[in-house]
Amino acid sequence: MNEDLLKLLEKTGFTEKEAKVYLSLLELGQADVSDIAKKSELKRSIIYVLLEGLIKRGYVNEVLNKKINTYQATDPSVILSQLKSVTKDFSDMIPILKTLSNKGDNRPKITYLETKDGIINMYDKMNQSKEALFISSYEKLDRHFPRVVEEWTKYFKKGLIPIKGRYLIANNRFDLDTMKKFKTFNQEARYLPDVVDFKMDFALYENKLAITSLDEKPFAVVIESAGLVDSLKTIFEIAWSQGKEIQ
Repeated sequence: MNEDLLKLLEKTGFTEKEAKVYLSLLELGQADVSDIAKKSELKRSIIYVLLEGLIKRGYVNEVLNKKINTYQATDPSVILSQLKSVTKDFSDMIPILKTLSNKGDNRPKITYLETKDGIINMYDKMNQSKEALFISSYEKLDRHFPRVVEEWTKYFKKGLIPIKGRYLIANNRFDLDTMKKFKTFNQEARYLPDVVDFKMDFALYENKLAITSLDEKPFAVVIESAGLVDSLKTIFEIAWSQGKEIQ
């Protein structure tokens, strides 16, 4: 197997084993797990796990109407497309990040998260805060992190989430229905009538700003800066004043 291609895929976010599976499928065209295992020289048991992850990220497709499970690699241009999307999302955030170039002890701490586990862990910590302000798409959060919104609702009901939040959402059925549930747990929510979708989640809590991109491949940036958070709270209040009550 071409070592240069393996290293190139690893630079784009593949693990070594994922890269071997993907390249094996590119060479084989269509293949079942046994063929992939032979070609990649990996154990069958790990192949299933790797395929599941690659399918979720859009790099492998399962071929339908086959007697046994058969798989096919997507066109390599899909990888390039996703990389461009992430690059654009991060590029859009650069102006915000540049405003944080304070000197000395006031320099903010910036944390970048690109794994789903890391992002969910960030939300778990956020939910234990005293207060928070949100501008978000819960429909998109649920799409990227299946069942997480349902779990939050259950945790609210059990009293496991102490946060007192204010939520500004888009005007779509999923978000409105979610906020109706949240409001029963002493949360406040409004919606923006002319907005049907957000491609990011924006949260202010403690002395932190958390921005999560909810485009093709989610990632998050957490910025610790009391001054920045205080300034953005003013902007949030302006947006909140434009929101409508959820009936």
